[in-house]
Amino acid sequence: MRGRQRLTEVSVVAAGESDRATIERLIQLYLYDMAAELPFPIRGDGQYDYDLLDRFWQHPYLFQIAGELVGFALVIDECPITARRPCWFMAEFCVLRPWRHRGVGRSALNALLNRHPGPWHIASQSQTPEAGYFWARSVPVQREEFVRRFDGADWTVRAFMSE
Repeated sequence: MRGRQRLTEVSVVAAGESDRATIERLIQLYLYDMAAELPFPIRGDGQYDYDLLDRFWQHPYLFQIAGELVGFALVIDECPITARRPCWFMAEFCVLRPWRHRGVGRSALNALLNRHPGPWHIASQSQTPEAGYFWARSVPVQREEFVRRFDGADWTVRAFMSE
């Protein structure tokens, strides 16, 4: 059994088309986690609806620790909330529940920011306070924050530069 020590040896690996099915399955866990705050419909086959993967499959990543899958991210090159381009946007970011609160998310985020220098927008919905708390602690201190209404929800957008 894993201890509660902080783990920072996170490998952030660019995902390829052969990893798409893995990310599709991880998205189901991600949506299940968020379903406590956001009402996601479940189809008749027992899976959550998610129709954004084609749109967000620009820069997909898997997170691993010692070869074990611990999360994923989908980074895109335009902010859908503000329509800013060029601008890196964290379309999806998930650290699996057993690996949270151990430095995995911050380590993965730092690796992604290093791979994609330039302007960033990272946003969270007001209905997902845990995500908002993570992003508020993890993105660079030198940032602008604002709330924007998008797709029927209020989003807190954190805008900053990565070098």
